[in-house]
Amino acid sequence: MKNDKVGFCTTIFCYMKKYRLQLILTVIFSMFTGFFVAVQPLVIKYIVDDAVSNSALLNDQKIQIVIGFCIIYLVATAGRILCWIIAHFNLLKSLEGAMFELKCDLFEHVQHLCMKFYDSTASGELYNSLMGSPMNNIKTYLNQMMLGVPYQAVSFVVSLTALFSYDWLLTLLLLGISVIMVIINYYSRPKIRRMSKEFISKETAVSKYVTDMFHGMGSIKVYSVEEDTIDRFKEFAGNLRKEGIKVAFRSNLEAFKPEGVMYLGTAVVYFVGAISCIYRGVSVGALYAFITSMSMILGTLNTWLTYGLQKSQAQAGLDKIMSIMKTKPTTPEIEDGRRRDIDIEKASAVKKNLPCVEFSDVTFAYDEKPIFNKFSCKINYCESIGLVGSSGSGKSTLTKLANRLYDPQGGTVYLHGRDIKDYATHDVRKSFGVVPQNPFMFRGSIMENIRIARPEASNLEVIQAMEIAHVHEFVNELPNGWHTVIGDGGLNLSGGQKQRIAIARAILGNPDILIFDEATSALDNISEMLIQQAMEELMKTHTVLIVAHRLTTIRNVDRILVFKDGKIVEEGTFDQLSKGNGAFKELLTFKI
Repeated sequence: MKNDKVGFCTTIFCYMKKYRLQLILTVIFSMFTGFFVAVQPLVIKYIVDDAVSNSALLNDQKIQIVIGFCIIYLVATAGRILCWIIAHFNLLKSLEGAMFELKCDLFEHVQHLCMKFYDSTASGELYNSLMGSPMNNIKTYLNQMMLGVPYQAVSFVVSLTALFSYDWLLTLLLLGISVIMVIINYYSRPKIRRMSKEFISKETAVSKYVTDMFHGMGSIKVYSVEEDTIDRFKEFAGNLRKEGIKVAFRSNLEAFKPEGVMYLGTAVVYFVGAISCIYRGVSVGALYAFITSMSMILGTLNTWLTYGLQKSQAQAGLDKIMSIMKTKPTTPEIEDGRRRDIDIEKASAVKKNLPCVEFSDVTFAYDEKPIFNKFSCKINYCESIGLVGSSGSGKSTLTKLANRLYDPQGGTVYLHGRDIKDYATHDVRKSFGVVPQNPFMFRGSIMENIRIARPEASNLEVIQAMEIAHVHEFVNELPNGWHTVIGDGGLNLSGGQKQRIAIARAILGNPDILIFDEATSALDNISEMLIQQAMEELMKTHTVLIVAHRLTTIRNVDRILVFKDGKIVEEGTFDQLSKGNGAFKELLTFKI
C-alpha cells in the first residue's frame, strides 16, 4: 500500500460483484421507493389548492377530490412499503454474502501466515478485526449506502423538480442551504476518520488483554491475582469508554453542524415562503408542499452527509483489515508447476542413502536475536535423535526450521534430499508429527481432538493411535469414554493426559518424522513412564527428534546432539557422552 488508506469501493465491490443481480434489484426497487416517497408529500398541494381552497367547487365535489388524492397517497404508501421490503431483502442477501466472504478471506489469509506474524500479533487483535467494529463499521456503511442512496437520489430529484416548478426563488434558496451543508461536512470527515482509527486501536488493546486473560485464567487463579486483573481490565475498559464517548460525541457534534444549518435555513425558507404567499402570489398549497418536500430534501442531504462520516469510520475499519490482508508470509509457497512430490522424493532419497533431514550452513535469528550461524547437521531415516542444551541454545529452533514454521535467513534446510522450499508447505508439515510441551486441546470430544490430525480417519485408526499413545489408560475411566468433551484448552485434563492425546494425534497423522518438544518435562513419574514407552515404540518405525529436558528420556536414543549458543558442541550415545567430561556431563549432573 502507498499509505494506510486503501480503495474502499474497489476493495468492497470486488466482494459484492458476485451478488450483482441482488444489488441491481436492490437499486431498482430502492429507486421506486424514492419515487413513491417524493410523491407522497406533493399530494398535499392538490388537496389544498384543487379542493379545500377551490371556491368554484361544491363541498361534495371537494370531498370527492380529497378522497381521490387520499387514495393516491395510500397507493404510493403501499408501493413504497412493498418496494422497500424487496430492496431490503435483496440487499441482505448481497451484503451478508459479501461480508461472509470478506471474513472467510481474512480468516483464511491469517491461517496461511507464518509463525513470525503470530509472534508479533495478538489473537485478540485478530479477533477484533474479524468480528469487532472494523467489520461492523463496513457493514453499517454499505447497508446505508446501497439501500438509502438510490431511493433518496430519486426522491431528491423528483422533489427538487416539483419544487422548482412551484417557486424558483424558494428552490434557489434551498440549493444555497444545501451547498453550505456539503462544505461543512467536507471538513468534518478527516476528524471522524482520525478518531475512528484511535477508537479501533484502543478497542484492539482491550481485545488483546481480555483474550490473554481468558487464556491465562489458570495462572491467574494459581497466583491469586484476580483483583489485579480486574483493576487492569477496568483501566483498559475505562480508556475505551472514554474514547467511545469522545468519538460518539464528536461524531454527533460534527453531524450537528450541517443539521444546524438545515434548521436555520428552514426558518429562512418559512419566512421567505410567507412573504412569497403575501406579495408574490405563491399558493398556500404550493407552500405546504414545498415545506413538506423541503424537509425531506434537507433530511436526505443531511443523511448523505452522515454517510460521508460513516464512510470515514468504515474506511478506518477496512484499513485495519487490509493491513492484515496485505501481510505476506515469510514462508512463501513455491509455484504449483515447480513443486516436488514429497513421496517420490522420499523414495529417491532412501534409495540414494541421503539424510532424512539436513541443515547446510543455516543462519537464523528471531528478529534481532541470533540463534544459528552457518549451522550444519544431518538426521538419517529411522534415527532417534536427542536434542539437549540450555534454554535458547537452538534445540526447539531446529525442529521449527525443519517443520518450516520459519525460514532461515541463510543456508538451506533439506528434506528427503531436496530444499524444503521445493515442497508445498502443507506436505512438509504433514510429514511431521509434533508433540509440544503444552499441547493445545480444542473444545470437543477426545476423539475429535485426536482426529484433527486426519479428519477422514476411521474410528478404528483413531483407536489404534490411542492404544499406541496409552490414551486408554485414562479414557476408559471417563464417564463418556472417548466421547468425553474437553473444556477450553483441556483444563479438565492433567498434563500427562494432554500429552498422550497429543501423541495419539501425531501418530494418527501418519508422519515420517516425529518431534517431541520437551514432552515429559513437567509430568509425574507414571505419566512420564507411559509416554516414554510410547516414544520408544515409535522410535522403531519413525525418525524421531526429542527435545529433552529430563535427560533420562533420551537414554535409549541412537544419537544425542548437545547444543550451546546455536552450535553442536558434542554428539554421541547416552553412554558415550555420560562417560566424558563435556557439556553433556555438566547437564547430566544438574538435570537428573
